[in-house]
Amino acid sequence: MTGGLGGFLDLIPESVLLRRTDGLILEWNAAAETLYGLPRARAIGRFAADLFGTGAGPEEALAALESTGAWEGALPRPGADGRDRIVHVRWRRGEGPEAAIVETGRDITAERAAAEALRKSEHRYRNLFQAMAASFWELDFFPVGEMLYRLRKSGAVADWPGHFAANPALVREMMRATRVIDVNEQTVATFGRAGGGKEELLRSVEPFWPEASSGVFAASVAAAVGGAPNFSAETRLRTIDGREFPALFTACFPADTMNKGTLLVGVIDLSELVAAQQALARMQDEMAHAARVSMLGELAASIAHEINQPLGAIAAHAAAGQRWLDRDPPELDEVRALMASVGADACRAADIVGRVRAMASGHAPEPGPVPVNAVIADAVTFLNHEIRRSGTRVETRLCRSDPVVLADRVQLQQVVVNLAMNALQAMADTPAPLLSLETGTRGGRVLLGIADTGPGVAAEVLPRLFDSFFTTRATGMGMGLAIARGIAGRFGGEIRAGNRPGGGALFEVDLPVCPGGILAHTKV
Repeated sequence: MTGGLGGFLDLIPESVLLRRTDGLILEWNAAAETLYGLPRARAIGRFAADLFGTGAGPEEALAALESTGAWEGALPRPGADGRDRIVHVRWRRGEGPEAAIVETGRDITAERAAAEALRKSEHRYRNLFQAMAASFWELDFFPVGEMLYRLRKSGAVADWPGHFAANPALVREMMRATRVIDVNEQTVATFGRAGGGKEELLRSVEPFWPEASSGVFAASVAAAVGGAPNFSAETRLRTIDGREFPALFTACFPADTMNKGTLLVGVIDLSELVAAQQALARMQDEMAHAARVSMLGELAASIAHEINQPLGAIAAHAAAGQRWLDRDPPELDEVRALMASVGADACRAADIVGRVRAMASGHAPEPGPVPVNAVIADAVTFLNHEIRRSGTRVETRLCRSDPVVLADRVQLQQVVVNLAMNALQAMADTPAPLLSLETGTRGGRVLLGIADTGPGVAAEVLPRLFDSFFTTRATGMGMGLAIARGIAGRFGGEIRAGNRPGGGALFEVDLPVCPGGILAHTKV
């Protein structure tokens, strides 16, 4: 077709074919050639039923064409290549009993496939949405987006987190503007009330966020505005009947859904995990307490000797004072001096007893600012008799800034005493034993070093040194180092073990510095 009707039909982008009522094809444009892969020369003069088989048209379509002169719908149509395709066709019949039928067609195979894939994807999404053990929320975030757009356009906000922090009422307003579109069954179980359904949760999200958790909601909005792909934080949320619980809140911000104002968030109830962590912490505290009591048992002879010294001095001073009083006249100045000595020795004895009681106490850890230099000094005083008995020389190099860590003082002292005791025992057969204790800071961390001049730690032992129940001593339980590492870990630190280049073992306790925790130098 190079002219007339054929040339005109070639200008139409859809396939066009003209056929008689009996199906004989009269015209076939260029778009039809492309669609069906059949040249017009081979199509004109053939019957539609021969080309398309049942795809020529169902009975109801032919009946509609007969009665109304028009029909449209989707038909399966094979091409010359044998590949099936779905074609959306429109039929129009001209006037008169022998009028021709005009058919236009458009290939919708890809559209149908995409629609089916989307349907299956949505079906899978819905199944996953409902079946997941986590709580999932589908939220309408569009009103919040409009609020943020107006703020951005006004130029009033340069720092979103800072703006939210300075305007807590705005954060609550954003919560009230965020509506719940849908939730899964786990959400109903987690946030709903007994006998209630998800309908009572389809409201603003504001009631589910306690005031103390507003900062996390604001941070998630700031992350979305800042272009982050997702956000995750631990917080506390509230059920519909007012019960608060610890939760992991997550949100993702894919561009396609954010543009539509739809947001998907997930919530995992951490109540059981937090309870388990608290139970584990209690067990670790009990283990640490048991280890301290066990250590005090090992040091019983040393403690008794340390206490006997001031007690013996008190007895001697008291006897001497009695003799000075029995003189005629009594030597009151001497008695006064002796009474001052008695008081000092009593304080020394009370201090020893106090340290022992603190180490033996089973109180819950009370984290607070602890100057590490003072902990080193306490540990040396506590082990004074063991140090003298073993003939060990102690060398201390303490940081002049007196760094402070956030920890429990008794437990941190337990760590240092334990490591120092291990060092003393390791040097039992070492001539001229030297115990080195050092404090310092590095990159926002506080370091406590305990080193000895013993044989060091064997290379094959190092990987297992902190394992529970692993020990190199015949009488050891293998719990001291494991407990020490657990204590350090609780306060955000760790313990490293190794050997010094010149011989001997080196243990380094590494803890984060307490915020604002550099004190003026204190003489220890």
